[in-house]
This record gives sequence, structure tokens and C-alpha cells, in this order.
Amino acid sequence: MRACPLTIVSGKVTAVMARKIRMGFIGVGSMGFSHLQLFHKDCGKQAEAVALCARDAGRIRRAIKVAPNMTLFKKEEDLIQSDLDAIVISSPNFTHVPLALAALKAGKHIFLEKPVGITPSECRKLLRATGRSDRALMIGHELRYSPYFAKIKTLVDAGAVGTPHMTWCKEFRGPFQSKSRDWIQDRRKSGGCLVDKNCHHFDLMNWWLGARPKLVSAFGSNAVNRVITGPNQAHDHATVSWEYDNGAKGTLHLSLFAHDPPKETLEMGIVGDAGVLQTDLDNLKILHWKKGRDKPRVISVKAKRGIGWGGHLGFAEMHPAFIRAIQKGESPLTSVANTLDGSLLAIAAEESIRKKQIITIK
Repeated sequence: MRACPLTIVSGKVTAVMARKIRMGFIGVGSMGFSHLQLFHKDCGKQAEAVALCARDAGRIRRAIKVAPNMTLFKKEEDLIQSDLDAIVISSPNFTHVPLALAALKAGKHIFLEKPVGITPSECRKLLRATGRSDRALMIGHELRYSPYFAKIKTLVDAGAVGTPHMTWCKEFRGPFQSKSRDWIQDRRKSGGCLVDKNCHHFDLMNWWLGARPKLVSAFGSNAVNRVITGPNQAHDHATVSWEYDNGAKGTLHLSLFAHDPPKETLEMGIVGDAGVLQTDLDNLKILHWKKGRDKPRVISVKAKRGIGWGGHLGFAEMHPAFIRAIQKGESPLTSVANTLDGSLLAIAAEESIRKKQIITIK
């Protein structure tokens, strides 16, 4: 294996890349293909796609058109052991941690799609592994990288709402897009709808409040979107309430049968003792109510959207951030340590639904 040369700067290991970063891709479904495009094309001066492991012939052909010189591997372990600097893992959720652990052991930098894992044990195992490694591992929580959501973080930290006491998320949208062999519909493989879908939003709210979730109570079931038979069909609607270690509270309301795709409606916000922040995502504005004022201050934010699968905010900014993490040896904003709680909260919420109990997040 050809490793990146290293240098020590102020006591920190920093990768020095005198050439393009050689990248391999595991999985090129809708999300993985978008990662391939943005790394190989938009980051083409710093990185190149040189290896691919996938099984669907049509998706392989589509990927090869973007990066014709990629080597095709039939087995993930063979790609991991090949001559690469970094690996992008966009495979089904239940494969994330085993593949990431193998890639870390092989000395590779890793871009890992969310969630961190689908069980608490998986999440903590990956956390320990990253603590022992000098490789960059970024979790694909793109929303943190958008100037829009970062502006909310800046406002909260600057005291715009005073002391935050509540945060909320309401997402009424259409059903999941289909995945290979419907793995996303099987909670044993995806972790459940809250783990796959809403770990994004849990992560944002944790980040905004700068607190760790402690207790969670959730209710959910499958009422409309039954895709697979048996008891493991993922929920299509849920409500979640949780408490942070500092006493703040959070709520999330989700429906996957409210609108037809691609219509999505997402509203998030924070309530403090001095004001309220609320998203207006359709117009890329933030509404800021201050105590004692009848009308909100309207804050406009310049942010890219419509790039990559789903057109999520932050997607355009996330890929260059991964390149910088490799080149500068810096810990990513969405490292395992930084995003662990979002996955653990989602996993605990799914457990609460199954057990009909309040769950303590350890």
C-alpha cells in the first residue's frame, strides 16, 4: 500500500499530498453516484476516482462514464487493500461500520455516509477506532456544511435567543426513494426511518444547542407505506421527544406519506428565553423573533442548493471539506466524535418505539 507522506506540525499529524488524492468508491446508487461526480469533477484538481466496487451493471456503466479509468473490484475487501488514499462508503447502513473499520485498519482516509452506525455498539466501536487512527474520517452529514444551517449555529452562539430551552423539527414529506433490495425499508438493515432519515436533523439540533441528548421517548408505526412483509418494515410516521443533559428539550415530527415526491417540507427552530429562530428553507431565510417585538427580523443567507442527489443544502461544500481534512490533517466538522450523538439519539428513539419506554442514552 502506498501511504500518504506525513509531517508533524505543532504536534499534530498532517498529511502532505504532492499529487491527486486517489479515491475508491463502495456503492454508487443515487447518493454514491453524486459523491463520485462531485469528488471526481468538482474536486478534480485535488482528487480522482480510480477504483469502484458495485454490483448493479447499470450503475457501474453510469459511474464509468464519469471516471472511465476506474478499476472495477468485485469484493469490497480487495478495493480496501488496493493502492488508494481515501475510500467513499455509500453502501447500505448495516455495512457502514464493518467497512469503515477495515478501511481504517488499511490506513485509508474515509468518507462515510450517515448514520455513524445502526446500533450503539457499532457507533462506539467506530469512535474508538478513529481515536486510535491518524486518518480522516468524515460522516456525510452535509447539512452542517451549509452556510444556511451554520448561520443558525452562529446566531445561537451569539445569544440571539438567549439561553436555548427548546428545539424542534417538523418534516412532512413523501416516502423513501427505492433502494437496492429495499434495504432501507428493513429496520434491521437501515436502523429504521429515524436512524436513516432523521439522524441528519438530530445532529443539527445537537450541534446548535451544544448539548448531549440524555432521555428520549418516541412513538411511531407503519400506516401507509408498507413495502416489505413481516414485522421489520420501517415506520412511515413518528413523533420523538427528548431531554438534553443541560435540561433543554427537543421534539421531532415525521411523516413519510404527507406529500408526493419530490415535495419535501422541513421546518426547524430553536426557542430560548430571549427569542426564537425558525427556518424558512423555501426562501433561504431565517426568521428571528426577539422578545417584545411583533415582527421577526428576516435574515437572508446565500447557500448553494440543487447539487447532488436530493439537492440537500451543504452537499456542495462537504466534498471540498473532506479534501481539506486529508490535506491539512484536521479533524472534520462531522467526525465520528462530533456526530455520534445524532445517531445514538435516533437509535434510542427507535428502541423507545419498540419497547414503549423512555430510553436513557448512555
